Amino acid sequence: MSKNVIIGTAGHIDHGKTTLIKALTGEDTDRLLVEKQRGISIESAFTHLENKETQVRNLNLGIIDVPGHQKFVNKMLAAAGGIDLALIVVAADEGVMPQTKEHLSILELMGTKSALIVINKIDLVDKEWLALIKLDILDQFSGTFADNAEILEVSAVKDQGIKKLKNKIIELAAKIKINSTVQIPYYPIDRVFSLKGQGTIVTGTLFTGEFYSGQELYLYPKAKKIKIKGMENHRKKIKRANSGSRVGINLSYPDKNEIRRGDVISTAESLLSTKYVEAKLKILDSINFRVTNGDRVHFYAGANEVMGTINIYGRKEAFPGEEIFIKIKLEQKISPYYRQKFVLRRFSPLQTIGGGEILEIDPPPRRKKDSKEVINHLNLLNEITIKDTLELFIKNQTITYLNFLKKKTSLKTENILSLLSELKAADKIVELKTDYSFIHHDNFNDLADKISKVINDYHQQHRLKLGIPREEIRSRLTLSLSKKELDKILNILFDKNLLIEKKYLVALRNFNIKLTDREKKQKEYVINKIRENYFAPPGRKELLAENQELESIIDYLEQTSELIRLDQDLYFDKNIFLRIRIILQDYFKTNKTIELSEFRDLLDSSRKYALVLLEKCDQLQLTVRRGDIRYPGNKL
Repeated sequence: MSKNVIIGTAGHIDHGKTTLIKALTGEDTDRLLVEKQRGISIESAFTHLENKETQVRNLNLGIIDVPGHQKFVNKMLAAAGGIDLALIVVAADEGVMPQTKEHLSILELMGTKSALIVINKIDLVDKEWLALIKLDILDQFSGTFADNAEILEVSAVKDQGIKKLKNKIIELAAKIKINSTVQIPYYPIDRVFSLKGQGTIVTGTLFTGEFYSGQELYLYPKAKKIKIKGMENHRKKIKRANSGSRVGINLSYPDKNEIRRGDVISTAESLLSTKYVEAKLKILDSINFRVTNGDRVHFYAGANEVMGTINIYGRKEAFPGEEIFIKIKLEQKISPYYRQKFVLRRFSPLQTIGGGEILEIDPPPRRKKDSKEVINHLNLLNEITIKDTLELFIKNQTITYLNFLKKKTSLKTENILSLLSELKAADKIVELKTDYSFIHHDNFNDLADKISKVINDYHQQHRLKLGIPREEIRSRLTLSLSKKELDKILNILFDKNLLIEKKYLVALRNFNIKLTDREKKQKEYVINKIRENYFAPPGRKELLAENQELESIIDYLEQTSELIRLDQDLYFDKNIFLRIRIILQDYFKTNKTIELSEFRDLLDSSRKYALVLLEKCDQLQLTVRRGDIRYPGNKL
């Protein structure tokens, strides 16, 4: 598999970046007529560097030529997030200029680690001046990611030093280790257009993952299904694209107008779509203004440029060089990944404020008084390992699902499951049996205590009930749990022998009903009344008409199965069907069938009682009904 490395130019306008790319690759990246007329790059352009050496080293080197003009820094920002190796171009006749420094800051904020400094146009200056320019570069780049970058001298127009530069680019590219916090496929779209006979085409850099022709994917933030019809990499048709590739994709998607720069292609259920992110912001030392609550900003991440408003946690303003935690409210939805780099610029005038990493995607609503708590939370996220991050995300939810963790962390499913197994082994989390749902151990114990309190309160209020219905528990809890989620929690508590369940009623393990002397007498009275007229006992209403206090005793006798309830108002002795079975066995010795009227007479009862009893006999398979006639059942 080829190693894909994206190389990007950076530098001030008219320092020869595009000319340098042409000298390196033979291609003119100024593709727009206005670019050729004005002699400046307006859009980022893409090409590649290929020779025998790249083939031998199995390198696929994509090159991004970004605009240098201050007005087009937004175009540079849209490309900067995917750059692995920066070619920082400085014109020998001008030296380091404002856009050179701004580009350098942006690359550093976006996480670029490797750089080559290229002094171009050396044919225009003498050696003494060139020496001064090199000293100035060393001074101005001190303390940046390009501090120790090698400096090469070239003239793109005269082809001086180009061969040496090519070799150095290839040498550095081979050494670059590309690490990413995102593991899911992530492809930010930086261009979208249509071609006659082909349809919708998008271009971008596949940050991570793999794509293949025919693959069904999703377009975010809309979360709409798409399909790859075909792909190209540096004008070559390919069947499969790997991480780090510059890829043009022919999509099976009807309306290109629904796709915008900054949209992302990834797999199903892998990204959140949101207008809110929380992050750590590093404010540049070089700015000459304060950052205040409510400032409107331009937000850049991936290929996105979106307007937004910032809220600084714990304070009203911040100053150059400070690091702060912020929430950004965006005017359009985006689909970022966890720890994605971003840059902020002022609304007006357009100046780079700083940048940082996204720590919370689609955070929960925050209250103003909780600023200190939010700062502590974000500071923790900024410092801890990804395993501890998973634990923290689970702890901040009542119950957490695998898909949620996948979207919050941008990890592969198998890697999340592996880390969750470690957390389970360490007794940090509890798995809720099915559908990949989890609860933090502390939250589980807290929830178990709350459930136990609800049940205990119910026991106190309803002394003669065996327990509380599950739905009653759910309605009494202050937490929002679905029926399915509560069932999972209760099943674990049953397995741990902390709770018991009888007849769909939940009780504390040590709960026992203790009747008072008065209640024992009431119990004996009700049972005797039922047994006095065995097959035609008094109904519930009749018993309560005598004494309203008997209601709880009647319910208790039903729950303990000492009485059998067959109708809303009718109760019978618990052994009634043992007696009926003997009666029917004796009857069917001389008869093949029985009708309702015959059954009524057999019991010396009334039709009201005989009907419900005979229907229950059908259910118990003591009898089998065919029309209005019953036959002996299998269980008789």
